[in-house]
Amino acid sequence: MPRTPEESRALFDRWARTYDLDLAGQDGPEAGPLAGYAETLRIAADQVPVAPGMSVLDVGIGTGAFAARLRGRGARVSGVDPSPAMLDACRGKHPGFTLRVGDFNAIPFDSGEFDMVISSFAFHEVRPGGRLAACRELARVLKPGGALCLVDIMFASPAALAAAREAIGERWDDEEDYPLVGDLDQLLHEAGFGGSRWRQTAPCHWMVLARKPA
Repeated sequence: MPRTPEESRALFDRWARTYDLDLAGQDGPEAGPLAGYAETLRIAADQVPVAPGMSVLDVGIGTGAFAARLRGRGARVSGVDPSPAMLDACRGKHPGFTLRVGDFNAIPFDSGEFDMVISSFAFHEVRPGGRLAACRELARVLKPGGALCLVDIMFASPAALAAAREAIGERWDDEEDYPLVGDLDQLLHEAGFGGSRWRQTAPCHWMVLARKPA
């Protein structure tokens, strides 16, 4: 049974103090769906078309691991997260980030404010019925011609999801509802994105780059 937004917020509030340490070891098969976490972030960050001075928004920023890779290339980083404790942890690590409480369906920034929107390992927390609205909200805060990079635990098909669930066994979390690539691609197009390019970065990870038309 998927968690409610309130349950997810409470989970990440509790997890904030140890989150980075816990995820540092998520690279072997014992990590379940998160296996390959660090390598996925590296691959995704290398693919993001960011340049010095560009404005980047990280939705579900957590402690800032993904955004920090782009800040190192000169981006100006803002972030939102539903967990105040996660934002406090992020603020301690990255005092130069502009951080606000928010989520995929309620981003507290102006329309057309950002050159780039990124997100890693967070979109699956959006309940399926709210995912189209979330994609539209991501498009709203992008400038015309801006780019989206979304990375998450995703699967190419129901069969791929079922196979992963069987292989992972007891490490599978039944409270998660992971997106399917085709479903999310359709939602992005319905939200106005175009030119989506997909890449599988780990056995259970996919990333997509898409653009808001100029």
